[in-house]
Amino acid sequence: MLPRLIATDLDGTLLNSAGEVSERTIAALRAAHDAGVIIAFATGRPPMVAFREVMAVGPAVRYGVMANGSMICTLPDAEPLFTIGFPSTLAVEAITRLRAHDPLFGFALATDRGFTEEVGFAERMPVLHFNATVDDVLVGHDGATEAIKLLAFHHQHSAVELLDIIPPIVGSDLVVSHMGAEAVELGPVGADKGAGLRWLCAHLEVDAADVLVFGDEINDLAMFTFAGRSVAMANASPPVRAAATQVTESNDNDGVAIVIETLLAHHRDER
Repeated sequence: MLPRLIATDLDGTLLNSAGEVSERTIAALRAAHDAGVIIAFATGRPPMVAFREVMAVGPAVRYGVMANGSMICTLPDAEPLFTIGFPSTLAVEAITRLRAHDPLFGFALATDRGFTEEVGFAERMPVLHFNATVDDVLVGHDGATEAIKLLAFHHQHSAVELLDIIPPIVGSDLVVSHMGAEAVELGPVGADKGAGLRWLCAHLEVDAADVLVFGDEINDLAMFTFAGRSVAMANASPPVRAAATQVTESNDNDGVAIVIETLLAHHRDER
């Protein structure tokens, strides 16, 4: 049976290594949408950093579980439906503590006043970078009340090492997660893709058993736990492949499209 809702991660999953959505994948998503399936992006990116991908897929993608589950919105307008509050003061305090602990930390910050990134972030995050780098990520956020996304990296430590290093420094009000790139995300307690997807499904009256999710990294595991069916990419990290109900081809071999095409073909045969 076709799922009622498909939620897919972007980087390393829907997007190939060049950071693009293939024409085959776009066609598959649009065909699923035409068959009545609700399509959602479930990504660590805030809406402003997924604009190109939303435009590429077009009207087929209707909802976003964005910023690692802390913002649920409609697409393409990015109108919020639900948010988990992340006060900008909490983000600023975390940056201040980490800088005081070690000046080799670097950051990227999105707030309701805009997005800034420090030198070194672009190499670690394979997305389009529209803004010039800044010396201080906090510049340009005067008057901000909400943080949308806070990313941290280190010029000597790997992202995996930061998962152990950062929590004792920032305290219990924030959780630290790894999304696959050489940076980690700091966010409010209770925000993850699984919680965000659960809220969206309740809002749309979709049962978890009728949900199919795609992912490749550790921050996708919460979705895998929630959804009735989960598909890991061949390029996914080992724990993600182990947790999935199915493993498909890699993101460079249109793994998402292959699964959707197969489902649609079976659906046509059943009719």
